[in-house]
Amino acid sequence: MLTFDEATHTYRYSGQVVPSVTQILRPMMDLDHVDPDLLRRASAFGIAVHAACELDDRMELDESALDPALRPYLMAWRKFCREHGCSWELIESRVYHPSLRYAGTLDRHGFCDGYRSIVDIKSGTALYPSVGPQLSAYAHAHAQEIGQPSMAGVYRRYAVRLFDGGYELKQYTDPTDFSAFASLVTLRQFAAKHRITIKEISHA
Repeated sequence: MLTFDEATHTYRYSGQVVPSVTQILRPMMDLDHVDPDLLRRASAFGIAVHAACELDDRMELDESALDPALRPYLMAWRKFCREHGCSWELIESRVYHPSLRYAGTLDRHGFCDGYRSIVDIKSGTALYPSVGPQLSAYAHAHAQEIGQPSMAGVYRRYAVRLFDGGYELKQYTDPTDFSAFASLVTLRQFAAKHRITIKEISHA
């Protein structure tokens, strides 16, 4: 029922377009001061890092063909997985929330340090406040999909920022993260219903 058009980064559920987690969180991301070309290059590099880590976790990576610029990030990801005893049940898995009607791609779901966890891979220069709501959105969507909504509060939520030579691990525990995300969903739906143009939403 859930499809994804990679070329346009568009999610559809039963043929109808639904917003992505990233689009919904756009009002929390103040990137107006960042050079657009730099953003495009950073996004392309992040996609490449994700692809390398995904292929490695699926044991499908041809390391001989790996761009040398990606190797330190892959080594950092392997180091994280090794040091925290990670085992993955879901890798780059698309999820959908039936009542709030949003979709997204959950990077990893499985176990870290023996705890059931949801993990997001980052390759930028910092971890932003929007990451907490992002992870919470994935946790709630996945819990809904498996028919256990109460599980959303059980998952440990982690962001792993990879960089040349290591990684930064941050756990997100703020109980208001999902409320903040759901508020943005409600605002988006209200604006659409009443044909209100809100800059951050209309450009998401």
